[in-house]
Amino acid sequence: MRPSPPLFAMLVLAAARPWCEPHPDAAATCVDLQLQTCSDASYNQTTFPTLLEHRSRVAVESSSEYILLSVLHHLLEGQCNPDLRLLGCAVLVPRCEGGRVRRPCRHVCEALRDACQPAFDAIDMAWPYFLDCGHYFVGQEEGCYNPLEKLRGGLDIVEEAPPSGYPPTFLRFTHHSYAQMVRVLKQTAARCTHIAKTYSIGRSFDGRELLVIEFSSLPGQHELMEPEVKLIGNIHGNEVAGREMLIYLAQYLCSEYLLGSARIQRLLNTTRIHLLPSMNPDGYEVAAAEGAGYNGWTSGRQNAQSLDLNRNFPDLTSEYYRLASARSTRSGHIAIPQHYWWGKVAPETKAVMKWMRTIPFVLSASLHGGDLVVSYPFDFSKHPEEEKMFSPTPDETMFKLLAKAYADVHPMMMDRSENRCGGNFLKRGSIINGADWYSFTGGMSDFNYLHSNCFEITVELGCVKFPPEEALYTIWQHNKEPLLNFVEMPQMVTTGDCCPQGPTSSSLKPLATPRSSRKSPSLPG
Repeated sequence: MRPSPPLFAMLVLAAARPWCEPHPDAAATCVDLQLQTCSDASYNQTTFPTLLEHRSRVAVESSSEYILLSVLHHLLEGQCNPDLRLLGCAVLVPRCEGGRVRRPCRHVCEALRDACQPAFDAIDMAWPYFLDCGHYFVGQEEGCYNPLEKLRGGLDIVEEAPPSGYPPTFLRFTHHSYAQMVRVLKQTAARCTHIAKTYSIGRSFDGRELLVIEFSSLPGQHELMEPEVKLIGNIHGNEVAGREMLIYLAQYLCSEYLLGSARIQRLLNTTRIHLLPSMNPDGYEVAAAEGAGYNGWTSGRQNAQSLDLNRNFPDLTSEYYRLASARSTRSGHIAIPQHYWWGKVAPETKAVMKWMRTIPFVLSASLHGGDLVVSYPFDFSKHPEEEKMFSPTPDETMFKLLAKAYADVHPMMMDRSENRCGGNFLKRGSIINGADWYSFTGGMSDFNYLHSNCFEITVELGCVKFPPEEALYTIWQHNKEPLLNFVEMPQMVTTGDCCPQGPTSSSLKPLATPRSSRKSPSLPG
């Protein structure tokens, strides 16, 4: 929805009006930076007049440039946040040090402009004139600074060493804040540089990096016939056990590889594994504020836009049912309908879809909380009016095999007590077709399968969504072997070790065939 006419006119003016030449870098009087929007900038003093000739804080706050900077976050639906805001602050309230103005770096502006241009194109908006990289930014030879340098504030601080007498492989079974999670993942990658690296797939609506750690014999490279596997936690911010399990798994894989574990070395030499511990770090912050042990079903579940990320993916299942009713044999690489982009699409959802387009994943698991069961597609009923209806994919046999690979080695999922968490799934072997449990549309698992042929299961790790710290060690012990068994499945399917009769023709092809040549339709933004 466009802003109201008067506001829209101001935004157009701020985005497109001709620039004024910036004043030369002369002596300046530094004053405290008191602009709320720029309170997290990497400096605390500015000067007036500014590069845009605003002569006071009041003049800045009433300017069209400031108004645009304040609403860009929402216009772009969280894309490029907070990078754009900090870049704008560097121009609106320039950095002042020792009586001199310091200019932001041109290369930082140019890189961000290139990265954010698709987001501006998606709303038919020009790059704002006051962020013109050639006029308000300078080269490194002129002593520029990086206005985005504080984005990682505190994230590179070294984690304290293990307690005296404990080995470096020691795991702390504790809840990790966002900063702690990032530090642990980066330190783990630093310990195992030859098999691990971290990378970001984008940012959350509130600007937190969606950080992934990958493990393989050649980090950063896709190898022919090497299966690509991803594990995702914390898609619902208040379901935190999966987040912690993936943080522990990253440390475990690194340590066991260094200790010479034949199993882990074989796994990482034959499979490329990507771990995204938190897909919804903003929601986690809301849930964590309630405290560990809180088992609320709504607080922190959604992202900062109040969107349920596991209902935010394109509904391709309805299209599949339509094609099936027309006797079409197509069940993979279904295109994203254009009308999907007319609604609210979270930046976290876009980031994961782009990630899937970039890497040819064949296997995936999403870790949740609230019950104890493994579900698999389809999650949306073939008769939408039915809330519960068995709705299998053409690869039902393979999906059951993958679900059982997790459930069959999980001690609590195999526990025979009907009073245990998830007792109503006991007779099913603790696995279930998603739509036969409850039907919903816009789920990540259905989208993975129908858009990119990636087989994704959903693992409910327990009935307590935010377990207390004292329960984390036990949860890890219950899930360590299932996680390893699951990520080993691509190689087991290929060799036939997974199946008493050997792999079927339908099970061999999806998990063993490289998809590096496959192409998906481009995604806006």
